[in-house]
Amino acid sequence: MIAFASNEPRDVAPYLASLARFCASGNLVAGWERRPGGNHPNGWGVAWRAGDEIRMVKSGNPAVSDPLLSDVHALTDRFIGHVRYASNPETVCAANSHPFQALGVTLAHNGTFYGKIGAEGDARKVSDTVVFLELLEDRWVERTLAGLSETLRGILTDRELVGEYSAANLLIATGDALFAFRRFRRNGEYYTLYMKSMEGLAVVASEPLDADPGWRLLADGELAELSQGAPRSVPLTLSI
Repeated sequence: MIAFASNEPRDVAPYLASLARFCASGNLVAGWERRPGGNHPNGWGVAWRAGDEIRMVKSGNPAVSDPLLSDVHALTDRFIGHVRYASNPETVCAANSHPFQALGVTLAHNGTFYGKIGAEGDARKVSDTVVFLELLEDRWVERTLAGLSETLRGILTDRELVGEYSAANLLIATGDALFAFRRFRRNGEYYTLYMKSMEGLAVVASEPLDADPGWRLLADGELAELSQGAPRSVPLTLSI
């Protein structure tokens, strides 16, 4: 996953190239098989702000070899990108690629939810992330860092809703705001999110995008709001 918030529109091309690299050789959970097309070949998606709109392009093909990826051209100040390793290869298609949108909220997710959210996703034949997003959008009344913190805590501590979920690594955009959240229950070496900030730009990614020493690994349970060069973070205390 990759996201950035900038005070000036930026070319998304370097970030698309990083998504292609993540597809080909991004980190895998120990024991997961490398599939045809790369380490995360089961689709990709990008979303970016264009004026008052969020535009989105998604595909079920490997990002590293999909010509549609190179057809994406944009200058933007808000961006989210995701490449997928599907827990069930039979679900691979453009519709199931991240990010997803619901009533003004755009979300990408690494991990799997179980419980009622997973069961509803199976029954509706949609991603568990879609069900989670709909619930998040409905409960998140105060669209602030504090409001999101409370909403996530309420959902993720409800074992009936989420079950023994693997991780809730999230990128969330709404309006001018862009948030990143890292939470894992297992495989902490895989479910990573790194952040780097500089004047006018804040970036988060599952792996550092370059060798700059400014990248910092978000703590487990850390929720960050990306503002242009001055991110704010709060810790969420969640039961295991």
